[in-house]
Amino acid sequence: ALEDTWKNLQKIIKERDVELTKEAQRQEENDKLRKEFAKHANNFHQWLTETRSAMMEGSGTLEQQLEATRQKAAQVREHRSELKKIEDLGQILEEQLILDNRYTEHSTVGLAQQWDQLDQLGMRMQHNLEQQIQARNQSGVSEDALKEFS
Repeated sequence: ALEDTWKNLQKIIKERDVELTKEAQRQEENDKLRKEFAKHANNFHQWLTETRSAMMEGSGTLEQQLEATRQKAAQVREHRSELKKIEDLGQILEEQLILDNRYTEHSTVGLAQQWDQLDQLGMRMQHNLEQQIQARNQSGVSEDALKEFS
């Protein structure tokens, strides 16, 4: 009976070792996914911040500002693919039931909202600049006076 118990215990230990190895491997894969998501999310957030700052720095004539804003807005739309990649990685994390990520404070939803806000900001700024140009052209008021008014 003792020998049978010992053999059974040895078998159970081997099975447990296999399970622990599998779990360690799963945890390593999960950590790689976390790091990859964090790398993309942190870079995208930095790009969003820099682009927002650059967009708000309008200098030059109204036409120059409008052209610069149009270019930035086009860049924002081009970076939608990067956000899509982050969303795909976030989906994989969810499927793997990985709900925490110590490598980043950013979430897919938060980044998507920030991207959308930046896209909306670009459209509003373009519309505003177009209205200012139209007002200047119709009223004959100088650009400097319009800047002073705003």
